[in-house]
Amino acid sequence: MNRRILRTGCLTILAALACVCMTTVGNAETLRIDFNSTSQDGGPHNQAGYQAYDAAHEVAADFVTQNYAAFGTTVSLTPAWPNTTDNRVMQSIDRGAGNDVNWDDTAGDLNLVTDFLGTDTRTGNGGNGDWDGTIGTPTYMTLTLGGLEAMEYDWTSFHADTENVHGYFSVELSTDGGVNFTQLADGYMSDASPGGNPDSTIAPYPGLVIGPDVTTVMSTYNTSFTANGTDDVVLRFAPYSNTQVHRQIWGISGFELAEVPEPSTIVLLLVGAVAIVVARRRRVA
Repeated sequence: MNRRILRTGCLTILAALACVCMTTVGNAETLRIDFNSTSQDGGPHNQAGYQAYDAAHEVAADFVTQNYAAFGTTVSLTPAWPNTTDNRVMQSIDRGAGNDVNWDDTAGDLNLVTDFLGTDTRTGNGGNGDWDGTIGTPTYMTLTLGGLEAMEYDWTSFHADTENVHGYFSVELSTDGGVNFTQLADGYMSDASPGGNPDSTIAPYPGLVIGPDVTTVMSTYNTSFTANGTDDVVLRFAPYSNTQVHRQIWGISGFELAEVPEPSTIVLLLVGAVAIVVARRRRVA
């Protein structure tokens, strides 16, 4: 009888532990940001469930640090274009209905993809011109995240234009406030409207991306990083630009930043459960 009680008790403890672990993972918080233009197409058009970063197109004074409640603290977000001072580089674009109609809005995410924050690399607009990763000078845009607690985070960003901007871009990461950067995998920005210069449907480009869910399309970028709890985290982007206009502009429609539950927490819970089982077994014996 005692062994049966012990067995039942152990199963109860382990079941409760599983529920705690599942709750810990399921309740991991996510910061969701949608970049919106306040000066184009009657914007801002903020996506439901996302916090807004609003700025007017090419208005330098609008691209300031904004603060968001997340992860039980306040996280700051600052966009910057560190190697140019021309306001015309600073993009905050919102597409019109003629382009938006090409996006499959089955998932209800059109407000997320209709607008983007980004960069104009053209020298005539203050950018640094063509850059292929080796030849030329990149036109950087950085996103600086401040106030993050020491933890691992998953980053997901969206780079889908309903018009014609498309192309590959470089991504670098700094977890020490921008002192040192690590090169990450390249990303791709997709377009949803036919035509363009160049046309993304002509090789070597991969073609139009029209949805139906921006979180699963090829132009969604995923990475992870560990914040040290002291220094800012900086993501640095630069498009591989060339002489054709729709590969001289780049953008990010929004992003999601999610906590990654620490495995050590789950391990400690399991160790505690084993200790309880052992203690009860000794008492029964």
